[in-house]
Amino acid sequence: MTRRREFLARIGVAAATLAIDPTELHAAPVPTASGPWDTSWLDRLATAKYRVVFNANVIDDGAVLDYAATFLDHFHEVHDTTLSETRPVVVFRRLGTSMALNDRMWDRYAIGADSKIKDPVTGAPARRNVFWRAGNSAGNSATMMETMHQRGMISLVCNVALGNIGRRFAEQTKGNVEEVQGELRANLVPGAILVPSGIYALIRAQNAGCAFMLGT
Repeated sequence: MTRRREFLARIGVAAATLAIDPTELHAAPVPTASGPWDTSWLDRLATAKYRVVFNANVIDDGAVLDYAATFLDHFHEVHDTTLSETRPVVVFRRLGTSMALNDRMWDRYAIGADSKIKDPVTGAPARRNVFWRAGNSAGNSATMMETMHQRGMISLVCNVALGNIGRRFAEQTKGNVEEVQGELRANLVPGAILVPSGIYALIRAQNAGCAFMLGT
């Protein structure tokens, strides 16, 4: 009986290990004096009639923003909804996390070159966040993050992925890991909210009544 229990325990540990995303194992602590995590986005979800959460784990030319805009447009077309009745949530995690960093970080750490994202205006590797400002892009301004935030989109950013990105940038620039990680957290696009992990955000949003959709 003892051997059987030990065998089953080993199987459980192995299964749990296989379920863990290896890029989300090294969360750095959040240097904040303001107390607990910002959960105000849950209140915004509670007042909406239709809710959906998108898993933006890759950039994919910003496809997740098109999906969020389609959700808003088509629910308005079919059900004549107002913006207060519809609420898209985008969880930026893993390779999609850089979409939530501001122009300063894109320029400082050459994110466009690293992620092979070209500036639609210059054709060169982007030195700014080409998914952010509606008035500074050759793309569809209606699906830029700035516009989507005005339409009620909630942007959640994975702290674990941000810590991993900060560690990589620090290695590339010979900088201090904790300082670079803190810099990234302080330079999210306006309106973005840091959450403990993308996994937490995806599960919590669904707990709050969101349908789930892939972001790519």
